[in-house]
Amino acid sequence: MILISVLLVLAIERSMRKTPGWHIEAHLAKYLDWAQSQSWINKQSAQLRLIIQVALPVVITFVIAQWVFSGFISFVLQSVLLYLCLGSDRLRDTYKSFLQAAERGDLEACHLYTEQLGHCTSLDIDTDESQQGKSFGQHLLWLNYQHYAAVIIWFAVFGAAGAILYVTSREWYRLTCESDDERAYRLATWMHILDFVPARITACGLLLVGHFSRAMPVWLKYLTHPAVPAEVLLTEVASKAEEVELNDEQSRDPACEPKALVTLAKRNVMLILAVIAVLTMLGLID
Repeated sequence: MILISVLLVLAIERSMRKTPGWHIEAHLAKYLDWAQSQSWINKQSAQLRLIIQVALPVVITFVIAQWVFSGFISFVLQSVLLYLCLGSDRLRDTYKSFLQAAERGDLEACHLYTEQLGHCTSLDIDTDESQQGKSFGQHLLWLNYQHYAAVIIWFAVFGAAGAILYVTSREWYRLTCESDDERAYRLATWMHILDFVPARITACGLLLVGHFSRAMPVWLKYLTHPAVPAEVLLTEVASKAEEVELNDEQSRDPACEPKALVTLAKRNVMLILAVIAVLTMLGLID
């Protein structure tokens, strides 16, 4: 069921554009506003309040999907929830706008589009015009992981509740990451925990579908450094797995590296699907 859900949702998500109501971010924004206004939640300690706010939609999803419904209805419900969680039109539109700016040689616009992607991450945005494509490509790869690979991995292991857990935590952190309060620090730590295993699985996939011998030493190096941010791990492995060798004309095109990294990320998603298929045949996941 997990494999069929992922294949079905990816096919629909790639073939048609979502309306705003089919994006989980719109619904989570309303939920987070509601959660912050509840007195019974606000009375709790800061740590417990954060746990309740993140756990509440996860528990509700788990109860409805596993206990209230079963069989085909549960399959449909979990597929719909995965469809809500997967992908981002904002990310896709920014990528298209960057390509258009790069095609007309507008490096200032390329930098602005890179800044749109550069929030809530430890990655640097290079101001050097010659590095605009590299900087954009790194951020694009990281956000592609957050909106596709990580969601699919959490869904494959824990079902719809796992996808809701990751997406709720991601959006909560995105809304608070620019503040200096303790909540932002706690959420950053929590996201590091949530990304720890999926990021390393995804990085392993990147080196398998890319240049293995160049990327493997980087992946092995970070296995013994658990504190390294997940985005640093992914972007450094990807830069070795898909090393872009450009001629003189291509070196002036900032879109070359982002295109290569997007292609690498797509191949990696196909590898994840293949692994899910093998695990399904072995009976390790439903």
